This record gives sequence, structure tokens and C-alpha cells, in this order.
Amino acid sequence: MKKIISALLMAFVIAVSAAGCGYNDALEQASKANQQTTSASQSASEQTSKEAEKVYKDSFDGLCSYMQDKGYYTDKAVKTEMDASFIGAKQGIKYSISNNLAIELYEYDTAKLNETAKEIVNEVKESNSFTIIEGYPVNAAYLSDNGKYLMIYNDTKIDKNKPDKNSNEYKARENAVKDFLAFQK
Repeated sequence: MKKIISALLMAFVIAVSAAGCGYNDALEQASKANQQTTSASQSASEQTSKEAEKVYKDSFDGLCSYMQDKGYYTDKAVKTEMDASFIGAKQGIKYSISNNLAIELYEYDTAKLNETAKEIVNEVKESNSFTIIEGYPVNAAYLSDNGKYLMIYNDTKIDKNKPDKNSNEYKARENAVKDFLAFQK
């Protein structure tokens, strides 16, 4: 009987020791998992910060990428190179987003503005519009603060004479203008 009690006692001691070691292993594994989760969270947070801090070059391509990243058009938009010389600009692209919406972006060489460019820039500064062909004004034109970039936001759903300031289209245009003007500020 003493042998049975001794064997049971010995088995109990071994079981408790093994459980204790297992408990420490479990704690160690939980700690490692927690560190990995924390590390992954920090990496994701850093990635989000890097995306938020994305630096765009002060260039026409930088502007186009910036506006696309802001969500005003995607790769699915029909992209058309424009004859920018028509308005005295260096280069231009039109993004046709839908049947009623198109965004045109242009770049001026501010050191070499020709007469056409000077006229367009002055008109846009005064009235956010300009006229190339008599009787056909281009409305909703915006010039960057440095005068280097021009955006034309053409949404046929916005009544140019009496815009509904509560419409989604009007609000979308105002957001696009705000973001455009914020480029390279």
C-alpha cells in the first residue's frame, strides 16, 4: 500500500511539474503573440502614416497623381491629351469620368507666359472662367496660387447660373477645388 501511495504521490509531483512548465510555455507563447500583434499594428499604423504623408513632386505628373489619389478619377477615366497651346499652357490632360463630368488639368511655364496664357490667367483670376471662342465661355476654371496649374471642372449637372449648393455635384466640385488649391501649399 505504501508503494501505491508513493507511486501516486510521485505521479502527482511529476504532473504538477509538467503543468507548471506548460503554464510557463503558454505564458511565453502568449507574450510572443502579443508582441507580434503589437508589432503588426505598429507597422500598419506606420504604413497609414506614410500614405498620409505621401510627397508629390511639384510637377504636372505630381498634380495628376495627387488628384487621382484624392479620388477624383481612376485609371478607368478616359484620359485625353489636350492641345494645351490653345490656352497658352505647356501641357494638359482631360479626364472624362462620366457622361456629365470631366476634369482638365494644365501646366503653365510661369517664366514664359505668352499673350494667350497671360489673358487666360488674368480672366481666371478675376472670374474663375475664361473665353477662347467668343460666346463660349469656359466656366469653373481654377488657378493654383503659384499660377503654375489650371483646373477646369466641367460637370453639366451643375447649373452655372444658379447652382444648387446643396447638391452632391456642387459639393464634389467644391472639394475638388479645395484639394486642387491645396496642392503644393
